[in-house]
Amino acid sequence: MTSSHGNNKRPRPGSSGWQPLVTGAIIYALVLSAVVAYRARSTSRDESTLDFRDFWLTAVHFRESGTFSTELGVHNYLPFFTIFMLPWSFLPLPIAAVLFTLMSVACLAAAVVMIESLLNHRLGGRPRVATLVALALMFIYVSDSGVLGQLGLLLLFLVVAVWFLAEHGREYEAGVALGLAALIKVFPAALIVFFVLKRRWRIAGAAVATALVLGVTLPVASVGWSETVAQHRAFREGAVIEHSARTTIMIEKPRKAKYSNNSLPIVLRRLLTATDAYPREDHPPMLVNAVELPRGAVWGIYLVLMAGIITGSCWAAVAPRTRWPADEVDELRSLRAQYAVWCCLMLLASPLVWTHYLAVLYWPVALLCDIAERGRRADQRSHPAALIPLAIWGIGVVSLAVPVARAVGVPLISIAAVWGGCVFWTRYAGPPRAARSTPRLRRYPDTEEARRPSLSDHGKGTLRAALAACCRCLRGYWNGNRYLDNGLDQTHVPNTGGQAASATRSLGRAYGAGQIASQCGAPSHLGVGD
Repeated sequence: MTSSHGNNKRPRPGSSGWQPLVTGAIIYALVLSAVVAYRARSTSRDESTLDFRDFWLTAVHFRESGTFSTELGVHNYLPFFTIFMLPWSFLPLPIAAVLFTLMSVACLAAAVVMIESLLNHRLGGRPRVATLVALALMFIYVSDSGVLGQLGLLLLFLVVAVWFLAEHGREYEAGVALGLAALIKVFPAALIVFFVLKRRWRIAGAAVATALVLGVTLPVASVGWSETVAQHRAFREGAVIEHSARTTIMIEKPRKAKYSNNSLPIVLRRLLTATDAYPREDHPPMLVNAVELPRGAVWGIYLVLMAGIITGSCWAAVAPRTRWPADEVDELRSLRAQYAVWCCLMLLASPLVWTHYLAVLYWPVALLCDIAERGRRADQRSHPAALIPLAIWGIGVVSLAVPVARAVGVPLISIAAVWGGCVFWTRYAGPPRAARSTPRLRRYPDTEEARRPSLSDHGKGTLRAALAACCRCLRGYWNGNRYLDNGLDQTHVPNTGGQAASATRSLGRAYGAGQIASQCGAPSHLGVGD
């Protein structure tokens, strides 16, 4: 006799909730790959509009001649970068470009999953509104990086991985990821200063060691010591000096004055001096300056603004109410906001900010979206300090269609708005008191004993108890607690019968509140979003 329950199995929570988004991502990856393959149809610099083609040609030149070249479109990169791109040179350009694009989309997907697992402790059910809004706000910058074959999505993955690993106590791995990001593009090196201010010496030390070992060892092994030194001197002269903020402001004709560049120095130069924002012989000058100031005065204004931005970022990083490891929910949110502040500072302090650079700011935007959604759920309204920066960011996205708006620095203003919102939430990261589920966390074990519990007889029993509690909790979660929101809402828990139902509800509450580890006496590595 067939059981009446045999053909009425409950679908696993989250098994299909993400399916539309995953399907859309696959279609997006295929379409983007087709566009990139079309743009890579020629290796001629006059016909191809793909930045990856420049990377590929430079790598091919290095493989064939054993020398570095800046004549093939690759500028402002360390010698390590050419060696890093060398494997792609063994493939035909169209195939290499398509595979690089698919890898970039995979990096984006991994970054989204890491961010969601941090901000929302479970991935089941449907994508949250905050996730969808963050994806929508970042779509144009992500697409710009993908269409150009640029490195923005790879850098996004590394920047998010740094914090994901740091938050899970894997500090050496986080430092390696940060060092690699700084070698690919220099501006993520600002995050090393953040970890120094937070006294996370392992992360900062591993990042510096990775940058030195890979950045020096690989070029020396490839071209020798003298050529390596010469290439780094050329990088300093060409990228650090010629494109510095002072050179951009003080030189007669800035080299990167086009409206696509939205760094702070060139925006001030365009607004305060008569600088052509579209320097082409076949196009009339695009002047957007409101006044005409001496370049020395513009340089002074830049120094004042930059000093304020750096001071605000340092003030946010050394907030006295936060500790690492975090003991409270508010401290954890504040730490996340502090990292977001320094992600914005990377671009605010950079002398070059092209549109595709903005893809690396996914974490700050996603964090503000998460704060806005949680505030709406808590008291039916979102805090203006989260909504206003997101609205300004949206205006910056729309401004990409208007060259004059880009020339006056609307995208830069959107970065500054997100920076300001994150600075606010470093000090005011807590939700309304009525919405707090638990006052304390045991999330960041800080001692070797906490990271590696003793496996003595008592320790083995404690470990078995912790594993058994986790298994019971997960089983109860999948069977009857998918309607729970952090263990607070129990009105929709299915009736599983008698003591089993009571145990399920209790374990569900424990899971939602993040207290399993404290009950079992073991350190917690659970991804508690609250």
